[in-house]
Amino acid sequence: MRLKLPVRRTPPENTIPLINVVFLMLIFFLFAGTIARDDARRVEPPADITEDENIRSTGALIIDRDGHTHAQDAEISVEAWLEAARTGDAADGPLKVAADGDLPADKLEEVLATLSKAGGTNVVLITRKSGQ
Repeated sequence: MRLKLPVRRTPPENTIPLINVVFLMLIFFLFAGTIARDDARRVEPPADITEDENIRSTGALIIDRDGHTHAQDAEISVEAWLEAARTGDAADGPLKVAADGDLPADKLEEVLATLSKAGGTNVVLITRKSGQ
């Protein structure tokens, strides 16, 4: 006599333990992590534009509030800076000029006119909001 062997059924996959583990990890990381304010809000940029490392690193001609022109850490004339900029790495790009927010407009106009007379035609003015 032939007996039928019972068909072995594979039990369905139980995903509930996996869901429980993921849920517990989620709860753990919610409580373990801290939510804090951004520390960058407390950082204030330098009041003097000549001390701003972000602007100095661009290679821009920096005009301070008295109308003196600087490049990197030294005071330089517009013509000397233009000559150095033409021979530097960014010779084919625009000339970058950064002016202090307290610089009177007529002094900025004088520097830009000097730059134009020396042959600087493609000029970009770098600015910064007063609250930043």
